[in-house]
Amino acid sequence: MSDYNSDIINSKGLSTESDDVSNKVVTHVHVSEVHSFATTDSKPYINLDLNLTPEQIALRKNWKYKVAIFFWDAVDKHPYEQIAVLKTDFFLLSSAMLGYFIKQMSQRSMATAYVNGMSEYYHMNSGENANSYNTLISLWTVGYIIGQIPSNLILHKVSPRYYLGGLELIWATLTLLLVTCKTLKPMYALQFLIGLTESGFFPAIEYLIGSWYSHEELNKRESLFACAGVAASMVAGPLQEAVLKGVGKTSTRYAAFQWLFIVISIISFPVGFYTMLVNPNTPSTTKAFYFTERDKLVVKERRRRIGAELNIRHKYTWKKIKSFFNTWHIWVFPLIFLAYNNSCQDIGQPTFTTWMKYDLGLPSSKYNIYPTILSGVSIAVTIFMAYITDFTKNRLNVFFTQAFFVCTIIGCALLAHWDIPLGLHWFCYFLIGVPTAWGQPQIFAWVNKLLRHDDMKRNFVVVCTNTLAYVTNAWVPNLVFNTKYQPEYFIGFTYTAVLSSFGVIMTVIATHLTNRDQKIERTQLKEFEEEEDSSAVAT
Repeated sequence: MSDYNSDIINSKGLSTESDDVSNKVVTHVHVSEVHSFATTDSKPYINLDLNLTPEQIALRKNWKYKVAIFFWDAVDKHPYEQIAVLKTDFFLLSSAMLGYFIKQMSQRSMATAYVNGMSEYYHMNSGENANSYNTLISLWTVGYIIGQIPSNLILHKVSPRYYLGGLELIWATLTLLLVTCKTLKPMYALQFLIGLTESGFFPAIEYLIGSWYSHEELNKRESLFACAGVAASMVAGPLQEAVLKGVGKTSTRYAAFQWLFIVISIISFPVGFYTMLVNPNTPSTTKAFYFTERDKLVVKERRRRIGAELNIRHKYTWKKIKSFFNTWHIWVFPLIFLAYNNSCQDIGQPTFTTWMKYDLGLPSSKYNIYPTILSGVSIAVTIFMAYITDFTKNRLNVFFTQAFFVCTIIGCALLAHWDIPLGLHWFCYFLIGVPTAWGQPQIFAWVNKLLRHDDMKRNFVVVCTNTLAYVTNAWVPNLVFNTKYQPEYFIGFTYTAVLSSFGVIMTVIATHLTNRDQKIERTQLKEFEEEEDSSAVAT
């Protein structure tokens, strides 16, 4: 049996054993996890050291053990830590994924409704309404942008679980109200309000996920979260098709596309209440019913061990905010995510669906279902990449980020030409559609990893990174993806190829700066260890 030390530290942060426990814990921290020794906690909350026998160490080199740790990264951790990670995985990720699923369902419902009767119902392809679909999307985006900073400030004043659950209930109600719109004007207003309420969800969840996991655990969790949004795309088409064949044929009160809004709202309400019940907040503020007192010490110790700052509610000051702009992260990551997020318009307009409907003349049973296949492939590839990235300790993080941009450049360049063989046309839509799921988690895992030492800065950069991407999304689609040019979108595909090329350049810059900072960290650590050795010899 392994000899597990699990001495709980007393309330003052002092070890119940000797100070050697603290030193023992520090020696287990990897070099890459130390950043100028920024962590504010020098004493362990609980001892999670593993005193393994030679036989157990040998067992960990076995290929079966490596396979096990590939699929669940807590296998090599202390049993107490395994329990805490398991609870966090189940409750935090389930509430985050369900919330993102209903958010994306609500957001994507407009595109699905547009090709399933809404454009004809509101006469959206003629006269003054010729570009009204893009207007609806732009108004949602404007609300989303306006709500980012206020939502972030509110998040630091109230409990995240109640705030996020409340947002989910509000946007579910607003989505339901879409069925009451007889003209486009009230729909414009509701779209703005839906964007406003949904604005606080994504950056808050990204911040929370980054608060609970180490950088070697982040990619899997970030990717599972992102795949929940892709799953919404998978469900939206078949759900609309089921509505068309079911209640859409028999209902006289509401059009078939309006029933999609109703069904999405019905799904959303329970998720809002579930979030209020199980979201754990942050490691330093959690009062979750499923965490024991020991679990709460374990999750704090996990943050301490990687040199991360605990989530303490500090006030934002102008001096603090200005200090964020003195580092490269605030200038580079928002531009990378802008290039990623705006490039996703190449598949989300909906270009693929309108091509199948108007160019190929396929029935709704086809153009509502085929995107589901694309989304399914996207989820499988994204999860596989996430496991590979974590297993290789983030060595492939940059490669997969670059791969997104390269796939988009190739696919959009060919679609901009348009006159290509039918088989190549199908391939191009899959080439630009599949990578959309893996780009987001790779980028935000990168951000959360690098900024774990400064909680306020990490939160601020996450919000700014997400916000800037939607500033251009509020108006650029009206110009480059104007629906009167559907389904060819020459300008849109050309613009996206150029934008992804910019993303490649910015990723190269971020990689260089990351490597530079890590080299400085290693030098600082070496100097610190030499000073410690000198002090030990002197005494």
